[in-house]
Amino acid sequence: MGNLQIEGLCKGWDFPVLDRLDLTVEEGEFFVVVGPSGIGKTTLLRLVAGLEAPDAGRIIVAGKDITALPPYRRRVAMTFESYALYPHMSVYRNIASPLIARKTPKAQIETRVREVAKLLQIEQLLERKPGEISGGQKQRTALGRTLISDPEIFLLDEPISHLDAKIRHELREQFHNLEALRKVATLYVTHDYSEALSLGDRVGMMGAGGLVQIGTPRELFEKPANLFVARNLGQPGMNIVETTMARENDKLSLHALAGGTLQFQLSPAQAGRLNGKNSGAISLGIRPQHIRVLVNGETARQNEQIIDGTVDVFEALGATSIVIADVGGTTLTALGLPDETLNYRQQIKLAVDTHAFHLFDSSSGRAV
Repeated sequence: MGNLQIEGLCKGWDFPVLDRLDLTVEEGEFFVVVGPSGIGKTTLLRLVAGLEAPDAGRIIVAGKDITALPPYRRRVAMTFESYALYPHMSVYRNIASPLIARKTPKAQIETRVREVAKLLQIEQLLERKPGEISGGQKQRTALGRTLISDPEIFLLDEPISHLDAKIRHELREQFHNLEALRKVATLYVTHDYSEALSLGDRVGMMGAGGLVQIGTPRELFEKPANLFVARNLGQPGMNIVETTMARENDKLSLHALAGGTLQFQLSPAQAGRLNGKNSGAISLGIRPQHIRVLVNGETARQNEQIIDGTVDVFEALGATSIVIADVGGTTLTALGLPDETLNYRQQIKLAVDTHAFHLFDSSSGRAV
């Protein structure tokens, strides 16, 4: 097959959406584009599919420039967020429609449809119409129509975002195991960070104008390049505390600008990342999993700083719990143990892993 290359892609209307976007997705790679709604993720897929015309740039598949080709001449298969099934056709004919359009022999169509239906566990639905099946079954049908196409590029536009949690989990497992997706380049769009981290060989965070960071799921989660990536990747989201630097007795510390008493002392290595600055504004990032609620007389571990807080919100989620606490005028979110129970306005102690800090320049938003 081949890979997907995007060079200097631009698209805008009354405002810019994509600005000189560059991306290469290798053959067999599952590349996930994640970002908030309205940022341009679907526009990118529509440009690759030929449903929109770019203002500038090139789209290359398997070494061939397809930028000017109409959709029907591109070997690209797209699953739409809204299913886009033919309501008057059976599930069988919806899945078979790409092969019917190519005038594929009936025997071959029958074989391929049955194979795909078995893979997606919808064999018993082939004679039904879309109005007679559930949302999850409709999404499987739409995915089956995409898989049967034997394309050079798969484009998947939030294909499981509207489904219930159980079906989403099942389909995510299938995305991991579908051999068809590993034979070509796949571009998958979602606003759900957990999907992105679970599915992607690589992940691209979409921001204003294009992809603001590309890397493995672990790289984006553990080393966000800027505040935008830090805020939009993770659930619960990263705590961002606006601070100012202060040097005391040759040690650099960060004081929360929200007032109160919250401050953190930086290690020599962290202080060195600030290029010798002694003052200025820094955005301090702390992921909730790096803040522990101390219970039953627990003490701090190595590299942890103990701070006092008051519970504002407590959510028991079964496998874990979420604690939102007021700490000296600053709100921090922490992850708790599944068997913890905390009450509103309860006084607690939090242990913060100071070696897990993320530091960002407050003016530019870039990681330092």
